[in-house]
This record gives sequence, C-alpha cells and structure tokens, in this order.
Amino acid sequence: MKHNLTLQAQGSPVLLLAYLHRENSYLPAAEFHLSPIYAERLEISLHDDLPGFEVWRVALGLEVPMPRNRDETSWVVVDGVVDDVRVRLTGFASADEVTAYDLAESAVSA
Repeated sequence: MKHNLTLQAQGSPVLLLAYLHRENSYLPAAEFHLSPIYAERLEISLHDDLPGFEVWRVALGLEVPMPRNRDETSWVVVDGVVDDVRVRLTGFASADEVTAYDLAESAVSA
C-alpha cells in the first residue's frame, strides 16, 4: 500500500464520478470503489446486470470487455481511460449470461 497518501491523491477519480453523476444520471446504479493502492483509478462494478454494464461501457467509451471466469464466478471486465482517469468496469453475472454477452458483442464487432 502507498503510505502517506491523502484524499487529494484520489481527487481525479472522485471528480470523474461527480461529473458522471451530474451529466449521466440515467446510468444504472452501480458499485464504486476507490483504493489507496490504485489511488488514480475508479472501479465501477455491476452485479447481475450485463445490460446495465453495457450502458456504462458505451457511456464511458470503453472497448469491448474480456470475459473471465473462476470457479463459480463469471464476469466481463474492461480497463480504459476516461478524462485522464483510469477506469475499470466490471460486470458480474452467471456463466451463461457472460457467454451470451460475449457472443453478442463478438457478432457486433465482426
């Protein structure tokens, strides 16, 4: 962990979140995470809502995500930069939902 950090170090992600709240209040509710380990990154997660994940992904202008799974957990994740802030967007869902999402995105990208 980075020691001696202050809230100032997390200012850019906090301001981005405030901007998104003000300018894109239609976005589905999500979980937000800030960490002193990655002070310059805003993490956004949606659970059991891949359509909501897609709305966020498009609004943020992020690339098509990579599907992941481990044991019983499946998710899609994409990292990018929005207004000079590193963003990680993650959508958790069932394995079947992640597979269907990945197939649909692959068809659109082709």
